[in-house]
Amino acid sequence: MNMIFNTGDIRWQEPVYLRIGYGIPEAIRSPKEACNHLLFRWPAIRGEKYNAARSLCLEANTNPLLCRKAREMFVEACIEADVLD
Repeated sequence: MNMIFNTGDIRWQEPVYLRIGYGIPEAIRSPKEACNHLLFRWPAIRGEKYNAARSLCLEANTNPLLCRKAREMFVEACIEADVLD
């Protein structure tokens, strides 16, 4: 049985709130939004949690079963980078 997922609709039940630099707090609501922040807005220092979060969030865009784990790892990356609000 083949399963087709609408990857545009994958959202977390609760957003993750972060603040990068002196910017305003932002709500990240999905693996896709998390990927955009990890790839284009993240602080220059990137640790192992960053790499794991980036990989999991990319995978969760096409596999909803990874969504919860991707959120957890994204939170860990936020803590590692000291951007969790």
